[in-house]
Amino acid sequence: MLPEARRRAILSHLAQVGNDTIIEMGKRFHKSTMTIRRDLKILQQAGYVTMSHGGAIYNGDAFQLNETHHIERATIRAAEKRAIGRYVAENFVDDDDVLFLDSGTTVRAIIPFLQDKRNLTIASNSIRTIDALFRYLPESAILCTGGLLSSTAQTLVGPVAERFFEDFFARKAFISGVGFTIPAGLADSQMLDTAVKKAMIRSAETTVVVIDSSKIGSPAMAQVLATRDIQALVTDDGISESQQQELLDSGIDLHVAPV
Repeated sequence: MLPEARRRAILSHLAQVGNDTIIEMGKRFHKSTMTIRRDLKILQQAGYVTMSHGGAIYNGDAFQLNETHHIERATIRAAEKRAIGRYVAENFVDDDDVLFLDSGTTVRAIIPFLQDKRNLTIASNSIRTIDALFRYLPESAILCTGGLLSSTAQTLVGPVAERFFEDFFARKAFISGVGFTIPAGLADSQMLDTAVKKAMIRSAETTVVVIDSSKIGSPAMAQVLATRDIQALVTDDGISESQQQELLDSGIDLHVAPV
């Protein structure tokens, strides 16, 4: 069983029983406790479970819709996303910062590495991101937009969500997408989410694009941010030398996170 399929099976199992121990899940899935613990850490980072001493608890209704799609997004290239998240937290976030986080899984990978930052104020339109913020950063000031709930992505979208960001100002917005090319810039496939991302960008002093290397060179339907307007881009070390040079030649402040 491939790792992604195993993680979906673990999540399905926890959804049925509510909680289980790592030892019992190791027996059920014929894997070592180290492997199960690693899978659970990835699922916890994505917001699907909460690890307890020796086991894990299913997080419940907020994550039940479209399980397979979101598990795949969160677990594919998980190591790369964690590397990007760690790099961003260490190099782009300061104490007392005000941040906007979009709904992407790569952006959400930043959150576990913010626990040593003090006095953060963070706003998002993503239910999953807000949940992760409450679990990892309960002492921070956390703001959630209103708006129309998109059941597919579990994001709040539409005019109300867009207006929310017109009333606030952030020092940094962390934005992701499903593709990036030099001619088209950062792009996404969800037009309503794209409109909210653009509202975040307009109200942020600095915009940092976070995207794993597999998406560089892949186009998508709706432009989020033109290449000329990208102030910094963080990706993982899977990016090729030719791609790195192309990004640097375009004037992008490129940062490569070691995996």
